[in-house]
Amino acid sequence: MQKHLVIIGAGAAGLPVASQVRKKNKDIDITVITDRKYFAYSPCGIPFVFSGMITSFDTLVLRDKKYYSEMDINILNETTVDKIDLDTNEIFFGNEKLKYDTLVIATGAKPIIPPIPGINLEGIYFLNSLEDALKISDALKNTKSPTIIGAGAIGLEMAHAFLKKGLKSRLIEMKDRVLPNMLDKDMSNIVEDYLSSLNMNVHTSTVASSFIGSKEVTHVKANGNEFETDLVLVSVGVRPNVELAKNAGIETGITGAIVTDASLRVRRHGKYLKNVYACGNCIEVTDIITHKSTISALGSTAIRQGVLVADNILGKNSVFGSISSPSIAVIGELEVGTVGITKERALEYGISPIEGNAKGLTRAKYYPRGEDIYVKILSDSDYRVIGAQVISKEEVKGRIDAMALLIGRKTTVHQLATSETSYAPPISSALDPLTMAARKLIGSD
Repeated sequence: MQKHLVIIGAGAAGLPVASQVRKKNKDIDITVITDRKYFAYSPCGIPFVFSGMITSFDTLVLRDKKYYSEMDINILNETTVDKIDLDTNEIFFGNEKLKYDTLVIATGAKPIIPPIPGINLEGIYFLNSLEDALKISDALKNTKSPTIIGAGAIGLEMAHAFLKKGLKSRLIEMKDRVLPNMLDKDMSNIVEDYLSSLNMNVHTSTVASSFIGSKEVTHVKANGNEFETDLVLVSVGVRPNVELAKNAGIETGITGAIVTDASLRVRRHGKYLKNVYACGNCIEVTDIITHKSTISALGSTAIRQGVLVADNILGKNSVFGSISSPSIAVIGELEVGTVGITKERALEYGISPIEGNAKGLTRAKYYPRGEDIYVKILSDSDYRVIGAQVISKEEVKGRIDAMALLIGRKTTVHQLATSETSYAPPISSALDPLTMAARKLIGSD
């Protein structure tokens, strides 16, 4: 009998499962179901369409329904799955049901909706899909004073995009710094200085307490002040989209996300199911530093997990290990990268971090067009590298990726401080800033 693979979710995790299985197996039936109209697009590119760096939202769509049809993959978009029956191996949507032999849950994440009075007023938006982006783009045509709640990566990228469109937005962040999940306060100050140079209006340590308006939002109340606004983008993070899985009896963990084994199989009644997998933003992963469960809401993580699930469906028995979640944000000309854990996160888990900071140049001092580069390295008491933060206008990604590799190999700061690095005046300084920060941490500088 021909086997049937059903995948719920057509994002960065679900679609790679379908594509990878089809490449190796031409016989299995594959159906992908998504409640969204648009699929197979890059959500990370959305802010750069708003800024004008990318010409249109259409450019972000990488594959269409015809492409998957030619691969013999059936895409059911704008279709909501109502129920999963793990006993009968069926899913239900509308008046229909579908039998599966293997099921993959890749339902992703949904935006956190803070319990702020007035949150349902017209003119308040969330950015979690291409559909959301199109609504915001249309609303911006009549906008003069936008407000962004949340100064994370998306909030800052969108604030800069609005600025490029001639709209000076007000940024409101409840924590004491921008990019609070990526950077420590000292590194965040560098980003805030850059935002100030762009005349961005940033309010940190500020809590939005209510949205005001009869039908449409007209003001935001924060720290006792009322700020006029005609569009609000709420960008305070996401949470795993797991209601469908929980209703089926699939277990979730302390993060609220789906629990899986190393092969990414789900658990019900304390037992892992052989034919049901989960991947992407809806599952828990293990932090390589703290060894605690966490969520990695990164497209790069989702793709890796999707490929791994496909391998396991095909009988490879691959496992997904602990992660350090290297990530990068590009705000105007500034690149901001992080990997591992921040000082705040370390202290939360009882780790007393040791810090090393360095400021260097991306090219030799005498070579033109070199940019300042700021590096921070964190270690534990055994001098094992547990985190790194890098800020510059160029050459950030390579250093963050290198640090992810070193963290994964449990490298010590002493090893980093004495490691070899390449040098050429047009592209580097003689002593790499990572090496400089490591030397300062161990007291060699």
